[in-house]
Amino acid sequence: MKLKHYLVDFWDKLILIREKVVKRMDWAIFGALLLGFALVIYQIAFPKELAVENWVDTILIDIPIAVMFLYFIKWILQNFIRKRIKLLDRTHLPDLIFAGILYLFLYLKGNFELINQNWFLYILLSIFFVVRLMREGAIFGGKGMTPSVLFVVSFVMLILVGTAILLIPDVSSQKISFIDALFTATSAVCVTGLTVVDTSTTFTAIGQDMLLILIQIGGLGLMTFTNFFAILFKGGMSFRNHLILSDIIQADKPNSLFSTLLKIVSYTFVIELIGVFFIHLTSNETFFTSSYDSWMFSVFHSISAFCNAGFSTLPDGLFNGGFRFNYPFQLVICVLVILGGIGFPVVIDLYDTFKKLLRSLIGWLFFKKRFIFMARNLNVHSRLVLTSTGILLAIGTVLYFITEYNNSLQPHPTMFGKLVQSFFGSVTPRTAGFNTVDMGGLMQGTILIYLLLMWIGASPSSTGGGIKTTTFTIAISNIVALAKGKDRVDLFKREISGSSIHRAFAVIFLSLLIIGMAVFLISTFEPQQELTKIAFECFSAYSTVGLSMNLTPQLGTASKLVLIVTMFLGRVGMFTLLFGVFKKIHSSSHQYPKENVLII
Repeated sequence: MKLKHYLVDFWDKLILIREKVVKRMDWAIFGALLLGFALVIYQIAFPKELAVENWVDTILIDIPIAVMFLYFIKWILQNFIRKRIKLLDRTHLPDLIFAGILYLFLYLKGNFELINQNWFLYILLSIFFVVRLMREGAIFGGKGMTPSVLFVVSFVMLILVGTAILLIPDVSSQKISFIDALFTATSAVCVTGLTVVDTSTTFTAIGQDMLLILIQIGGLGLMTFTNFFAILFKGGMSFRNHLILSDIIQADKPNSLFSTLLKIVSYTFVIELIGVFFIHLTSNETFFTSSYDSWMFSVFHSISAFCNAGFSTLPDGLFNGGFRFNYPFQLVICVLVILGGIGFPVVIDLYDTFKKLLRSLIGWLFFKKRFIFMARNLNVHSRLVLTSTGILLAIGTVLYFITEYNNSLQPHPTMFGKLVQSFFGSVTPRTAGFNTVDMGGLMQGTILIYLLLMWIGASPSSTGGGIKTTTFTIAISNIVALAKGKDRVDLFKREISGSSIHRAFAVIFLSLLIIGMAVFLISTFEPQQELTKIAFECFSAYSTVGLSMNLTPQLGTASKLVLIVTMFLGRVGMFTLLFGVFKKIHSSSHQYPKENVLII
């Protein structure tokens, strides 16, 4: 019996040792990929002698071999002390896929010109590093990593990877500076659309594809992608990670996390696929040299429109002569922008509502079941978003039609064309950033309308930016309630919580503070520029719109850095950063006596 207990204890100790070694192997793999990513940035972004460059390339080629070896050792250890080896265990699947890709790279290197290029290795190592970084929750510091910080870190890492990719020589037709690459990567990841270089001429086909990937991942959020595939591969995740991601994507129930992620990803790809078809259908085929170019144009602009990015591969954007008067094409872009800007919670609520309604209708028609009538199909958030979006689009269209009727609408001969252009002019400031007019020729009244629409932006948990439609609507409703002498805000026969009202005014104050600081800094760095243009660029950057009065390419390095920070804060939200910095106080054991302070 003593021998048996001894063997059992020895067996348990072996298992514990194995688990510790496996964790160390995870850190070793991460360390190798971190080294590779750091060397990639060093190799691309910093000048060096030819001997040093060749030496770094040699190390970068050896890193995939080291990573593949570490994957193999980890797999051996994971199957050590088991009755049978599980080759296709779902927990091993990501590592097996990575190891397989690395093996194919090493095997095919030298046989294919594409794979033999150094930039292919750079992209491979960068992607593996980011995926590994986001997949392993332990790397983020365990319990100290809050959802807000995790969200911010994911965008920072994606921007750095995007900058490194855009600095690769084969990605651009001409060498671009580090600050321009950082600006473009930030604009793509933050789905802004502001550019300091001409996208159509500066970047090659590969570079435009890289931009498209950054836009897609930035629009949905890196956390959405990586956790979706992590759950898909692993079959589950820790309860803490469930709570973290539920807070980021605002899922109501942690146990429905994968279902919510699946709906978000499926909705995105389905809408973008439909958009590709309709853009191709409404585009002028004679404008392109081949059918392939036409389809690639459709893919790029469908993703860019749905993600509210505003990037275009056309030399003059949608102001290009081949698309300026293509009204069906413009309407398709408008629909994609709106569908991407209403927010995923609204889409999921609409999906659940129509599913229940359709199920009740089918049961009543075919199975003689009682029709279930729901008095409140949509929640207050969805009603508020849909109502405010509709009102803002209608008001924006009317105001644009009035202010620009004798200006930018003059070249459009038909009333239908003028109305479509007015509608497009109302949609695009809502964080889309596409332009079918010369922005420098707009009336002053139109510019003020654009500033307001850009500042409001899209809806929460969408691909757009701005202070959000709900924030603006709640603030206006609170002002009306105070004017009426009410002590609460009621919308759609529901009382809005005090925390929502407080957050709305905090977001408004912080947005004006950031925009004001950006305007002050750029006007200090660029005293020769007009204040109106500077304010327009700052509003556009913070709200991740991308509309420009042709000022951004003329800015100096310091002003570009200001816009980079402004775009980043506008995408992740200053409130999100504050949540990550300050520790939350969940309860207080005491309360001071109340006293009024004079406001007006």
